[in-house]
Amino acid sequence: MRRFVLVLIVLGSFALLSAAQEQLQTGTCEQIYTDFGVAIVSESTRDFDSVECATLYAIFKSLPAHIRSAVTLIKRLPRDPDAAGRAYGSTIELYDGLNCDTVPNCKDFMVVVFHEIAHVVHFRVFTPQQVQAYRQLYRRSGSDPGNFIGPLYRGRRYATTNEYEDFAELFAAYTEDSKRVVTFVRDRLSKNETILFEKLRILFDVLMRQTNPPSVLVYRSEVWDGAMPDGNFRGVVRRALLPRDAQGLPRIPDELDWEDF
Repeated sequence: MRRFVLVLIVLGSFALLSAAQEQLQTGTCEQIYTDFGVAIVSESTRDFDSVECATLYAIFKSLPAHIRSAVTLIKRLPRDPDAAGRAYGSTIELYDGLNCDTVPNCKDFMVVVFHEIAHVVHFRVFTPQQVQAYRQLYRRSGSDPGNFIGPLYRGRRYATTNEYEDFAELFAAYTEDSKRVVTFVRDRLSKNETILFEKLRILFDVLMRQTNPPSVLVYRSEVWDGAMPDGNFRGVVRRALLPRDAQGLPRIPDELDWEDF
């Protein structure tokens, strides 16, 4: 059974409460199962708390149905010194130490969850043709860090480990800040380097469940202070549907009418 490891990182991103926040739905872990069919269990000494459950709910609600339905089980397990999360089949494991107890840690929590969801997407949503195409792109990437989003985005080479970590890092970065990822890809295209764009194009096809979709979802993941009913913070996922331009990339303005989850 192939298993994948993501090293916990600290991002420290923070966003203030906005007027749109009043419309947010605060979900629970029980609602994740009721609404999305994803079972939440704990084999640790603690369950997911209300902030973590609300953040998980926001993540799953923001994803297209064919993406979120690929996941059937999320487990909380005792701390693993080598990992924050793992994925196999339709199961995601999240380990003690990966918590939403502070704003920076909650942002890390979101990145890890999206990363592990991406592994399940790779296992269960990719078509055989997409699996083969992404494998070839990974092999063509060679040792050039510019062909991987991780070195460009955070200066780390985890994406170079294998094709699965390559896609998971790209998916996690895209759902964290699509505009930043698209900016990197545009820069690569301006230098006639197309591999990173070809990887993103597969992400678009998988995300929209359509070959060369004319429009694509864009994302930004944040942590908002005061988002919980008790005034606590929680993770919020912002999403918008934008047309693709002549290059095949969405143009993402600074001011955008986001749908917030």
